[in-house]
Amino acid sequence: MDETGEPGGRLRPPWFVSFLGRRLVWALVTLIIFLTAVFFFVQVWVPYTWATQFLQGGGAAFDAAMEAAGLNRPLVERYADFIGGLARLDLGTSFNGQPVFDLIREALPVTLMIFITGTVIGWVLGELLGRIGTWSRRPFSGAGLSVLGVLSATIFPPFLVFILVHWLRGPLLAAREAMGLPTDSLALWRDAVSGQPGALNPADVRWLIALGLCAALVVALVVRAHGRRHQLPWVEGLAIPFAFLGVGVGIWLSGLGPHALDLLYRADIGATTGRGTPALAIAGVVFLSFGQVMLVMHAGMEAEKSEDYVLTGRAKGLTERAVRDKHVARNVLAPVLAGSFLTFPTILAGMIIVEYELEMQGLSSVLFDAIEFQDIPVIMGVMVVLGLIGIGFRLATDVTIAILDPRQRQGRA
Repeated sequence: MDETGEPGGRLRPPWFVSFLGRRLVWALVTLIIFLTAVFFFVQVWVPYTWATQFLQGGGAAFDAAMEAAGLNRPLVERYADFIGGLARLDLGTSFNGQPVFDLIREALPVTLMIFITGTVIGWVLGELLGRIGTWSRRPFSGAGLSVLGVLSATIFPPFLVFILVHWLRGPLLAAREAMGLPTDSLALWRDAVSGQPGALNPADVRWLIALGLCAALVVALVVRAHGRRHQLPWVEGLAIPFAFLGVGVGIWLSGLGPHALDLLYRADIGATTGRGTPALAIAGVVFLSFGQVMLVMHAGMEAEKSEDYVLTGRAKGLTERAVRDKHVARNVLAPVLAGSFLTFPTILAGMIIVEYELEMQGLSSVLFDAIEFQDIPVIMGVMVVLGLIGIGFRLATDVTIAILDPRQRQGRA
């Protein structure tokens, strides 16, 4: 055995290589099982097909549509084609003739921007309120936060959309005017709307924002976990705000600041569509996500308050804030992160409903339109993308937990 601790002088790879490898394998296996279940469900149990809309043209038109879409082929053969396409990174072609990848590429930036921004703000807000509210000695603060958390975790998304549109649309329009944005978005996107060659397109700016937010989220979570592990409160507290601020500053310095702000606050007819704005959708996702995080954080902090190390810290003269933030909250954070992943499907489903009701033209619009016409390639393409978002969320969560708790690095996936 040599200095590496391995017989024969073999070098061990860095912990995160094997750690991520195990997690990624299991995530991909789970994704394939999920996609298989969805594929057979939409093909077998849904009582109509895409070709049903051609029944009014007679049996010949219906049969021709079935053949053109390949719906008359054996189910196993269609499934094999779907899996083969995934292996080639090909999502297939919509029954209407448009590549599924193009449909998703146009809609994905909107969903990523809303989901990443809303869930990160919601998580930070929920963790902060759960941590502070549990330690507060005010008699009604804990009860009030618990009611707010339960309301957040159980609210009906369409009702939430009504509240957002009724109460926040006016202030957002006023904020748009205060920032000096034109009343009609068409003033910024006129060249793109008129089809001028090389004109700046809203989709390009959306992709820039979405990719920037993805990178900022990964960096911020790692830096935040590092700061918490090494008891660096300033690093921990400023990691996420500075990462998002860096994205905003970078976009502004590139000369796209007004365009990015317009995409956030667009609400009028012109180059815009829909009755809501991304800012409203983000606010909706924040409200949907923070309550569950806050309740889990509150329960964990309550369970830890009576532990011996809390009494020891107080006996040593530590302030209540130091006991709360440096000891109790640090022990609770890993279970809260794990619990956050369990709430991911609920938050994602709520986000899709909010996005659709506000007519954001994101993945939700693509998905619901595809479901209405039973456009199976588009449905499966959206499911693949949502599954990949889930995998990314899971990997980011696992890495953060492993940084906080080194014991997790050696555990099985």
